[in-house]
Amino acid sequence: MITFRAAPKEPLNNEEINTLFANIDLVMANVDRILQNDAYRNIRVKGTGIDGIYIGHINLFLGDLIRLWSNGSPWQNEGKYYYHLGGSPLSGMSFCTYWQDGKTGCDKGMPSFCTLLKPACIVVKDIKDPEHTISVPFPQRQVSELSISDLLNILQ
Repeated sequence: MITFRAAPKEPLNNEEINTLFANIDLVMANVDRILQNDAYRNIRVKGTGIDGIYIGHINLFLGDLIRLWSNGSPWQNEGKYYYHLGGSPLSGMSFCTYWQDGKTGCDKGMPSFCTLLKPACIVVKDIKDPEHTISVPFPQRQVSELSISDLLNILQ
């Protein structure tokens, strides 16, 4: 049985998230380099992910976030970079944590849970046919040993 927590497993505003967003221009300038390297793409940023009723917790890696922020999905909207989603796929209730202009915030209710869940499923599962986003289980992926700080040192 999957249970839902009102709060994510990890703090939403932590040092790793602050470091990532303090250097977001450098990260986004190196999108191709990051996405082509497993060690960079699979960096786990604590505090990012999805927590949903009936879904449980889904980790989002740096490569997932970059793809979500780069492809015109609702994960990057009006200067907001969403990095954590919580809520219910049945009711659509959501709380979406974002970074914008040096500050973190939380949108409650909008965008709806499924508005952000569907593109995340497509990215995490690397689905070519978006009609089959729910039936495929989430893959187990190897977490990189690198941290955001390690990556920034490499990119500079």
